[in-house]
Amino acid sequence: MEILLFVLILMSLVAYLLFKLNYKKTKKPTIKKHEIIEQYKNELRNILTIHKNNKEKQLHEKKQFLQKCNSELSRNIFFTQAESKQIIQQLAQL
Repeated sequence: MEILLFVLILMSLVAYLLFKLNYKKTKKPTIKKHEIIEQYKNELRNILTIHKNNKEKQLHEKKQFLQKCNSELSRNIFFTQAESKQIIQQLAQL
């Protein structure tokens, strides 16, 4: 009987620790949003830097990138339609 009680307590402890570890790994949606936006900004800056000598190519690449971002944001569950528009506007101003 004591062994069964010990095993139950041990299993409960292991289950609790596993739950606790998995809970800490998830990020808050606001952090994820911020990381996604920063990633888009960095990618766009990179594109603009690569094509800094050719304004026509720069404009073309920027337009394609903004279309890609708009498509991704419209499918992303973290962003509302209004937030997506605001992000695309911020990116367009870079």
